[in-house]
Amino acid sequence: MKPSDSQDLPFSAFVLALFLGVFSSLAIATGLIVIDAPAWGIYLFSALGGVTTASFVWIERSLVFQIKEKELLLGFEVTRRHEFQDYLYSHSMACLVRFDAGTLIIDRTSPGFIKMLRMPMESELRGQSLDVLLGVNSLKLESVVELIKQGESSVKELKLELMSAEGFSTNAVISGQYFPDDHVIEAAFFVHPINNAERMADLGAAQEDLQRFRKGMFRRETRILELKEEVNEICREAGLPTRYEKV
Repeated sequence: MKPSDSQDLPFSAFVLALFLGVFSSLAIATGLIVIDAPAWGIYLFSALGGVTTASFVWIERSLVFQIKEKELLLGFEVTRRHEFQDYLYSHSMACLVRFDAGTLIIDRTSPGFIKMLRMPMESELRGQSLDVLLGVNSLKLESVVELIKQGESSVKELKLELMSAEGFSTNAVISGQYFPDDHVIEAAFFVHPINNAERMADLGAAQEDLQRFRKGMFRRETRILELKEEVNEICREAGLPTRYEKV
């Protein structure tokens, strides 16, 4: 639905309800005249039938309009989330990675994540296996993924010992969120900086980006879930099947 439709639909619903109400009233009146009903009965039942039909159509059209309006807002929120993601994954010095929750195949990474791995900044990591790049056991990483899917990363710190290609080990704290619709995980790694000027200079920007990532993803995902539930509630009021499954 286009934004301009939000003004046209209520008027069209009114016209449709009025037309069907009048048509229903005339149809009932014609039927009663044919069977030679009394005049008071013709007026009464045709009026009641017309009002009932018009009210039913108006309510049904109004609910359909509300569903479309909520889904339009939902589309805007999804677009905003994607734009926010695009910005962070293109510019952020925080260590961000998006990967498939089942195969552990990487979909997107931020510059900060590439730098954490000590790889050239122009490296293309999409399609590679996360456990191989991090140098960790796949079973260990899968156990961390399961905790993220259960929401444990927001309750306690999840840690992994990363191993670089040069054989250096680094302890990282992981914060992530699972998106069941896409079956992917958005994760942020935090590695304590070594004591040199370059890493300390990056730390402030990375921490700021990391906080924006956590707050922004949580707010947008919460709003998206709220809008989906509102759509489902209106569908239930209209006697329609719900559009979205509860997570």
